[in-house]
Amino acid sequence: MKGVEMEAEAHPQKRTGLTIGAWVAAVLGALMLAAGGTAIWANTWERDDNGYFSAHAHRYQTHTRAIATESITVGSYVPTWLAGKVRLDVSGDKPLFVGIAPKATVDDYLARVEHAEATNLNLDPFKVTYVDHAGTVDPGRPAGEPFWAAAVSGTNGPLEWKLRSGTWSIVVMNADGSPDVAATLGLGVKVPALLWSGIGLTLLGGTLLVVAGLMFAARSRSSRHAEARAALTS
Repeated sequence: MKGVEMEAEAHPQKRTGLTIGAWVAAVLGALMLAAGGTAIWANTWERDDNGYFSAHAHRYQTHTRAIATESITVGSYVPTWLAGKVRLDVSGDKPLFVGIAPKATVDDYLARVEHAEATNLNLDPFKVTYVDHAGTVDPGRPAGEPFWAAAVSGTNGPLEWKLRSGTWSIVVMNADGSPDVAATLGLGVKVPALLWSGIGLTLLGGTLLVVAGLMFAARSRSSRHAEARAALTS
């Protein structure tokens, strides 16, 4: 009789474990399935003809000689394997220069140049705060500097840059380094792994939902068997 009592106590614990495991698998599966479906949908319908996800273009303007962004860290918050390339669509009323370089290098380059630092940037809704820095040096043509990781000059034209780990800054200037910079910039990001990530998440989510269904079925069978044994012993 003692063995029968121990077995009876073990079955409720087993059924409870199956129920908890099934619900965990079901919730994780549903989340992964939703994320995978969203990724596949975005990859199919939200990209432009060149494969970029693009934000609305916005106007940036300063009376100084340059606009430089605050630090942009790549490799921690933005994994390089996930976001492969960045594109900046540039337009203005006069020839412009847009370059990307390490933040420390940009700080050294603009240390004695009057410029504005773009901080607290938000693209939707658009908001930017400019912090002006004084300076007296004429930097000349920025395109002649050797430290740019990517750069483009002219009135129109995209800048494309393959993301690399590090701390970076984007600099916008007139092509001749003169004051009164005004440019319209649009940001695009290419995510080459998005489709395969979406497919992988969808398959994994579907598998977890199947596992959850099997666990619920096993729990149901265990309950029926326990009820049948209870009826036989009564």
